[in-house]
Amino acid sequence: MKGSSGKTGRIVSLLAVYFAANVIFITSPALNSWATQLYPEIPYSTVLFLSTISSLLMIPGSLAAGVVLGKKVSFRTMTIVSMGGIIVAGCLPFFVRNFTFVLVMRAITGFCIGLGFPIQSTLALKLFDDEERPGVLGIATFVMACGSIFYMLVSGYVCDIDAAYAFLVHGVLIVPLVLVIIFLKEPEKDLQAADGAGGSKDKLPMMAVFTSAMFMVIFFAFYPVLLNMSAIIEYEGIGAAAIAGIISSLYTIGNAIAGLVFAGLYKRTGKYIIPVGLVLWVIGTAVFSLGHGLMPIVAGVVISGLAVQLVWPGTINSFSEYVPAGKQGMASALFVSGMNVGCFLTTFFISGVAGITGNANPRTPCQVGLVIVAIFAVIWSVAEIRRKRN
Repeated sequence: MKGSSGKTGRIVSLLAVYFAANVIFITSPALNSWATQLYPEIPYSTVLFLSTISSLLMIPGSLAAGVVLGKKVSFRTMTIVSMGGIIVAGCLPFFVRNFTFVLVMRAITGFCIGLGFPIQSTLALKLFDDEERPGVLGIATFVMACGSIFYMLVSGYVCDIDAAYAFLVHGVLIVPLVLVIIFLKEPEKDLQAADGAGGSKDKLPMMAVFTSAMFMVIFFAFYPVLLNMSAIIEYEGIGAAAIAGIISSLYTIGNAIAGLVFAGLYKRTGKYIIPVGLVLWVIGTAVFSLGHGLMPIVAGVVISGLAVQLVWPGTINSFSEYVPAGKQGMASALFVSGMNVGCFLTTFFISGVAGITGNANPRTPCQVGLVIVAIFAVIWSVAEIRRKRN
């Protein structure tokens, strides 16, 4: 399976899965248009549920997939269910505009997106060996970032014509779905586990749980940078909301850069890619939070985007070193769910900082978050370095 035969098919199927990963980004430029064009009679705070319900349901979707993936449900079946569900539930609101119906469809869409997260990471672990995987993960990260940019640009463009067209953008996933149907082959290791090779007796290592907890806390503390960006820019008179939108896209550009340099950096850092990424994450957050003016904001966002996509694939790649094959799907699901939980809790963190400090400056949560990011980056780095040495 991991020889030269079928390698192209393995790469194509993995990239197809990664391209579909951030389809949730369709919502970002469309949300305001949905509120003003489709549901002007509904309070904006209620319309926001079209976004948050999807994000919340991604968490149980990821965990559910992690439990059964490669055991009770094959990778191929789960991928088809995930992409097919996103296509159907994502596009149906174009034809039925009732808000309650659309809300249910957005919940199903989020759950199906969640189903796909463990597939991406676990396929990379199981389809490629230790020598191939860093390069493939780098390419996959780049493709995922390009997908994010594509979804945002197309969604924003069609919303200028009709906000409802944004729902149809989910139909783009027909292309990667066809590629998966043609090229995706079931990983051999999972077929063995399904036959009772003893993988069911394996336990999830505490290091995998620890890593997921660290990712959750750091993302929880970092996320105000992305959420409060437009508010900071307007509060400090740096520019208009359009500038914030452009800078937000630079975070994804940082993700793409990480994909291009990941394999080379992985080789040069002697596999200490996670501590390197964490150091960059602290630097990016510090530049954004402590700098003043447009340039520090731009630099901080790009560096942070680069850092996140060094830590993420670096962690997934490290699972091959200490997570049993039968538990790699669950480890990947837990890791991604940690990020989603952190993002959800950030809203309470921002309001809590404002309430405790009495400071309405939108930069303050970013500065408090910087301290948390730095502390937990050190803890995670020390634990990772000790694991490598042992």
